[in-house]
Amino acid sequence: MVEYLSTEAFSEGKSLMPLFQKWSHFDKEHVLSEPNSLGVYELGDGSGNILYIGEGRLHDRLNSHFINGGDPIPGTSKYRAEITGSKERAEQRERAELRDYIKTHGNCPRFNDRLG
Repeated sequence: MVEYLSTEAFSEGKSLMPLFQKWSHFDKEHVLSEPNSLGVYELGDGSGNILYIGEGRLHDRLNSHFINGGDPIPGTSKYRAEITGSKERAEQRERAELRDYIKTHGNCPRFNDRLG
């Protein structure tokens, strides 16, 4: 289940990278239990490597990563998410995560190049 992003931490400009949420198994059952609140999320593989960083209404966006409503995107087995409370903060958080990922790895996560 997702956790709320502290407004104080965000407004004070504290480093919030990466998402410090526990990975959840990426399946329909878990995604259906997520709130449809605005937030940022990561999709990962079995080793915890980040494959995609996204933002939006969490339930809807996570559900959109199942091919034809069935199987998840190949290689994706985990996700973690954080509620931000607003679209603006979700977009800022996503951009910051992508910037940090690129700084560390030299490129975008695997599916950000193709999906977003």
